Amino acid sequence: MRMPTVPLLAALALSACAATSTPVSTPQVSPFAPTVSSGDVTRAFDNAAAASGLPQTTFGNLPTGSATYTGQLGADVSGDATGSILGDLTMNVGFGSNTVRGDIDNINLIDEDGTPNQRLDGRLLIDGVETAGQLDAFASGDLTGVDVNGRELDTQMLLILDGQVRDDVRRGDAVYGVASGSAEGEFDLDVEGVFYGSR
Repeated sequence: MRMPTVPLLAALALSACAATSTPVSTPQVSPFAPTVSSGDVTRAFDNAAAASGLPQTTFGNLPTGSATYTGQLGADVSGDATGSILGDLTMNVGFGSNTVRGDIDNINLIDEDGTPNQRLDGRLLIDGVETAGQLDAFASGDLTGVDVNGRELDTQMLLILDGQVRDDVRRGDAVYGVASGSAEGEFDLDVEGVFYGSR
């Protein structure tokens, strides 16, 4: 995840400051108003950078049973949309069952100056496996955005999550990895970013 510095959406045309666009605050598109602030975006970038430097948990120090990690997924998007996304991540890792489950929701689009522009309706479900602290999973689901006329546009997103359990304050109390994939539908996206979480 880079700090968002890209122009936002031709397909979704989300710029609230453009003279010809419908502001996201109008009743027509208010269900899709952004739910994060510019400060949230900056904090997510800082948290991801910090998580990227954490050491991977050794096999003998992995948690037992299961552990739930909460954090975020941030990514650059290109294609019909050029911008960034930021969503909330909940990931449950079953160390005994070698499973990875969870979801990514509250997914917001971010414009070129780091300002959240709109929330995409929907969520991505996480399904995968844990092997000796390595996390290999998919995140997939249907998302809906709104264009300048208030028309809803749908897409199906599929991401590959490739990460590790890591040590922060305690052994095995964090996760970090890369996220890549695409979305196809009424608007198409290529997605490249990272995810992180802590318990």
